[in-house]
Amino acid sequence: MRRRGFTEPDGKRRVINKTEVNEVSRRQKQTRIAMIVALVGVVLILGVILLVGKDHIYKKYYNKAGGFSIKYPVTWALEENKGGAAVIFFSPKENALDFFKENVNVVVQDISANPLNLEAYTKLAIKQMRLVFESNFIIVESVPITIAGRAGHKLIFIGKGPDTELKYMSAWVLDGLTAYQITYTAISSHYDEYAGKMKKMVRSFRIE
Repeated sequence: MRRRGFTEPDGKRRVINKTEVNEVSRRQKQTRIAMIVALVGVVLILGVILLVGKDHIYKKYYNKAGGFSIKYPVTWALEENKGGAAVIFFSPKENALDFFKENVNVVVQDISANPLNLEAYTKLAIKQMRLVFESNFIIVESVPITIAGRAGHKLIFIGKGPDTELKYMSAWVLDGLTAYQITYTAISSHYDEYAGKMKKMVRSFRIE
């Protein structure tokens, strides 16, 4: 049987015994395992970075008929002309048991038949919401804000239903005889999860 060996610097040949061969083989195997683990770790880290990064990327949506644009998360889906809204943006499902998709909708309202200023429109909007939710309507915050460089209003409220409690953030602004209302709807316990995205969407809103 041929024995393994190597030549020393002085020219003498040294024979490697079986124990040394096994040790070298073991170290080579450990090195390969370490490299594989490191590679898998890099792939996982890159995957997390891509997922997290993608969740913070916003895409511009333009609605020609409504005369507005707004940016929304690229991971969200959208549907146009649904339920009286010009567009609705839906958050992705978290898992198979996620029965409610948090969403943001934009409603464009023609108020030419009943022209109103911002103060009157705000009072009317809150009055209508009280009629819809009745005693289940709870105002959390009602403050003036700026939307698309114009004076607007933001209303955060809770609407209790028979099966679940929903929390809303609604913001509106007037442009002549047109009212734009942006509303975020979420299950109360999940409200904070996407409230920041709603705020970014409102800041990105433009009247075209």
